[in-house]
Amino acid sequence: MSKEEKNEEVVKKMSDLMRSGAVMLEQACPLCGLPLFRIRSGEVVCPIHGPVKIVKSEEEAVEAVSSAVLRELEKAVARKLHTYVELFVREDINTSEMKDLIYLLDILERVRRIRKT
Repeated sequence: MSKEEKNEEVVKKMSDLMRSGAVMLEQACPLCGLPLFRIRSGEVVCPIHGPVKIVKSEEEAVEAVSSAVLRELEKAVARKLHTYVELFVREDINTSEMKDLIYLLDILERVRRIRKT
């Protein structure tokens, strides 16, 4: 997907939020800088990252960003793992790719362990 297509998708999500009755807030998402929206249920959401928490201190901001980064890392690792699992199922995986698979599983395990604390 090109940068222009991504921008169009973000604008569409923002306009969809507005059409559904969401209110654009002064605050921005700490990850991407896009404006946050308060939806009818009262929940605050980012058009890209979904539900977010409004923070009141620098410490809360660091915690929120850390948590979001770990979620994004977990998603990225899961997507990459899927590629290696397909190779494994087809029995078309070499030693180097097997090591990559094990490495990715290790990263996933560590991320999940950190997120639980």
